[in-house]
Amino acid sequence: IIKERFEMTKIYEKYPEITNIKANVLSRKFVNNNTYLILDKTIFMPKNDFLIDDEGYLSGHKLLSVEEKRDNIVHLIEGKETRKDLVLSLDKNIRKENLLASTAFCLFKIFYKTYYPSGRFTLRANDDVKVIELENPSPDFDPYLLEEMINYAISSGLKISLDKGIAELSGIGQAVNNLICFDNTYKLHSFKIEAMDVADELIRLTFTTGK
Repeated sequence: IIKERFEMTKIYEKYPEITNIKANVLSRKFVNNNTYLILDKTIFMPKNDFLIDDEGYLSGHKLLSVEEKRDNIVHLIEGKETRKDLVLSLDKNIRKENLLASTAFCLFKIFYKTYYPSGRFTLRANDDVKVIELENPSPDFDPYLLEEMINYAISSGLKISLDKGIAELSGIGQAVNNLICFDNTYKLHSFKIEAMDVADELIRLTFTTGK
């Protein structure tokens, strides 16, 4: 839809708890009474396979989708919008749930790598359930050891540093993190493994957090 490449500031990467900002329109295209927009900054995350899709409004227009295309983040909104400046507001509850799930996942990976040599991780979080899928786990994997360590980190209020896709707990470890993340462990409040399903070389851990 929009082929040019623009420079955009991804506010959600460093400041994921910001839920309202003003932004300037860099490019727009009207299609079927809707508008595709590229902005100079955004708080909306592009759609992904791991978290709940962001919802919200751009100056009163309902957000229909957010997708990353050709290094641009393209917003599709309901109706035609011609203004140069827009106010972005996202659903705070969805953002909170996404932050809880992705931060817990990040801490799980950090502590797992501290204790175990092998394993691949995937997060599946939606409105109803949060699941960590662990492929090829270490034979001596103990999920409740990790639960204990994550809760210790939460009660300790440790700073989570995020730089160029790497999240780190100082003195403990680091892990690749391409999702949003809280800047401190205490914001999770709690982490609890509710169920564990084992099938072949895959473990599915259903968890709750933030309570």
